[in-house]
Amino acid sequence: MSLLPRPRSLARVGAALTAVAALAATAACSPEDLMATRRGEPTAHATGQVAPAQRGGTLNVLVAGNIATWDPQVMYVGPEAFFAQRTFVRTLTTYGTGDRERELVGDLATDTGRESNGGRTWSFTLREGVTWQDGSPVTCADLRHGVARTFDRSTHVGGTNYASFLLDVPTKVTPEGLEKPAYSGPSDTKNEKAFLKAVVCTGRTITFHLRTAERDFPHLVALPEFAPRRAESKGTEPKGTQSNELQASLDVVSTGPYRLDGDWVPGKGGTFVRNEHWDPATDPIRKAYPDKIVVMTGLTEEAVIERLLNQREGDAQAVSWVKASPTLRNQAGTALQARLTFPYTGSVDYLALNMRSAVMSKAVVREAFALSTNRATYVTATGGEGAGSPTWSVLGPAISQAGLKPPKGARVEGDPEAARRLLVDAGITLPVRIRVVHARSLLIDKAYAALEAGWERAGFEVERTSVKPEDYYKTIEKPSSVKDYDVFRGSWMPDIPSASGVLPALFDARINIDSSGPGQDVGYFDDKAVAALMDRAQATGDPKQRAATWARADALIRERGGYVALAATKVLHVHGAGVLHYDDHAVGGIVDLATVSVR
Repeated sequence: MSLLPRPRSLARVGAALTAVAALAATAACSPEDLMATRRGEPTAHATGQVAPAQRGGTLNVLVAGNIATWDPQVMYVGPEAFFAQRTFVRTLTTYGTGDRERELVGDLATDTGRESNGGRTWSFTLREGVTWQDGSPVTCADLRHGVARTFDRSTHVGGTNYASFLLDVPTKVTPEGLEKPAYSGPSDTKNEKAFLKAVVCTGRTITFHLRTAERDFPHLVALPEFAPRRAESKGTEPKGTQSNELQASLDVVSTGPYRLDGDWVPGKGGTFVRNEHWDPATDPIRKAYPDKIVVMTGLTEEAVIERLLNQREGDAQAVSWVKASPTLRNQAGTALQARLTFPYTGSVDYLALNMRSAVMSKAVVREAFALSTNRATYVTATGGEGAGSPTWSVLGPAISQAGLKPPKGARVEGDPEAARRLLVDAGITLPVRIRVVHARSLLIDKAYAALEAGWERAGFEVERTSVKPEDYYKTIEKPSSVKDYDVFRGSWMPDIPSASGVLPALFDARINIDSSGPGQDVGYFDDKAVAALMDRAQATGDPKQRAATWARADALIRERGGYVALAATKVLHVHGAGVLHYDDHAVGGIVDLATVSVR
């Protein structure tokens, strides 16, 4: 069994880590052109329609609402985290740029890690010359201290928590019957020795010892959870007033090309300027073209879009991760169209079928339900092409694995008549009553009404319940939900671009289901054959073989009715005309601050 963190739904934490590649309307320079520009050499773009990247100027970032924290260990994957990781937070590994956005590269580390002990031990060596913003070196102890902070459950109230579940430290059983690490963070001197055996520093090399094999560990250390934290801050995590804790969580101590100039002001933002102690020779990714990056928070979504459309004052040099209305794509004018990008988010909407309910425990009912599901009408009802595209797999286009295919003869609009024949031939009495639950919104209510029409044509009698969004997940994750509903709506975006960030999180009963409820496995899917395939995939070293094994696991889950995928979602972004080489990063999901420039 692979001991992974009890997963979290990214429907609750926003946009995410693994958006699928979609190049911007204004094409980005190639990596070769960017390097040539840095050296002052002519580029192919210099004489073409796309201007070369320019060093200098001010980039404005318009943010709807507020930034909750800049603390790497507390930030969850999403726009703010990706912004931080391209400007002032560096991790052992990161993702490339341009046509290599999905390629993992060494960042603070010289490479993407060295594996031993069958994937249970990973070592990374720090580059020489990487420093904090005051010029002091980033050390192995700093990296280890950052990881240690994620074990402190009193301060680590957000962010990912892979380290505390994967590292080979002793565990204890809580009063609730859950297995948790005995080590509780930097102030835990009693269990510190065990932690130091799991995370070993030898000069500039840091070695992680894991409980089980984890072939995707180099991807995991690209998460902000694994960013360094000054080791001398040990034992000084904020414990004071709420206002002091808030300000401390918004402090910025940089290892990247930008540092915060002055304080961060909640509700207003802050200005990032060049970090004089950042050495581009130690950084293979960040080009840091703008001189300044001004982040303005506390805005409404409507105000952000209005400013980007009208481009007054500095808004021609502005970007944002606010979603614009897809109707903008239908407006005339090539100048506006050139400022629109339409990437996939990496999120997939799906239906989880309750394997323990009286009705959905029948395989033929699950098959008929899936057959009658009209993915096309779901996409249309949630915004048409602006919502994304129908998909057959929860893995989605962002992390498609080898061999994924739709069921033979399947149609995105469903086949209610064939589904009805299937039920009748199996001797199932019609209508078949099913209870469907989903989060409430105008678009989602409309979408599920459209789905309901197809299900009823197939012979299902639908009782549909909508729940306030803020109450939805606590509703379906209650132990009683297994008796209350037959079909659950889900939305998932993985933390890393791998099937290992999707299938175990949603369909491995061993890391989800306990007396407290189903976790993210809300349909109580529990299949030994699937579990064996997931274990085999996580222990397979060869990437192609691993992908093929994940594909078999995904196909088997679908064949056995574990889920019905609906749509891979998209968003529309707007940027100012003075922003050059805009690119919605394939993994980060928003504009890539590593290569963007302004004029």
